[in-house]
Amino acid sequence: MSIQLKHPSHILFPKKKLVNFLIVIGLYLIGLFAVFLFRPSYLLNILIVYLPGLIYLFFIIKNSRKKILIFGLLSLLFIIPVEILARLTDSWDVLSQFPRILGIAPIENIVYALINILYPLCFYEFFYDEDRNAKISKNWKYLLGIFISFFVLVFSLYFIFPEILKLNYWIIGICIYFPVFILLIKYKRHIVKRLIVVGLVLGIMYGLHELLSMYLGHWWWPGTYLIPINIGGYIYPLDDLIIWLVFSNVAVISGYEVMWD
Repeated sequence: MSIQLKHPSHILFPKKKLVNFLIVIGLYLIGLFAVFLFRPSYLLNILIVYLPGLIYLFFIIKNSRKKILIFGLLSLLFIIPVEILARLTDSWDVLSQFPRILGIAPIENIVYALINILYPLCFYEFFYDEDRNAKISKNWKYLLGIFISFFVLVFSLYFIFPEILKLNYWIIGICIYFPVFILLIKYKRHIVKRLIVVGLVLGIMYGLHELLSMYLGHWWWPGTYLIPINIGGYIYPLDDLIIWLVFSNVAVISGYEVMWD
């Protein structure tokens, strides 16, 4: 596996980018308010909250646009089977208005997951990785092999032996994150401190949006969890706080850094 040389790593992004940061946050907050006010469909909810900030970030980075976009599109080979796994175990569900993949995986959540790949990567590249180059790592072939293998495995088992795919939410999380974080520590340990603020900021953004989506009836938690809590009459699993809000952005950026950047 080929790994590029280290470059400077900092916890905070440069002060000169503070205005850009405030614009991103402002677009996000305006989106949240608009969704609360107008109560659109779940798909429009996602696009209103995240798309303006994503477009802004996408156009202020230059070198990394193409490689992030390709990474995101290839990630669909990973996103779709994960959504199937989640629905088989009722890890979450959403208010879907479109036909579902295999009758269970909502298209809206595929769009949401794709945005949740592109958004943190654009954020990270601009604020922390300095949008350094357009080159894709030689490790891309390993990542593509993993994605294709996972896609084929899940779809094959779905038709042959679906019961084996019914894993608890936290087991799915551990199976995904453990190898990613091992690779991060082994090959890109120097970037860990960069991920603190990124993980915190985006985790809060995802959390607020998730609470709003629950309030609007767009998102709910019908499964069995390790630590379910009641928030104003809505069930919310702390499993999600740990697996999704705390670690998902860190895992996305880690996988991108080790296998793609």
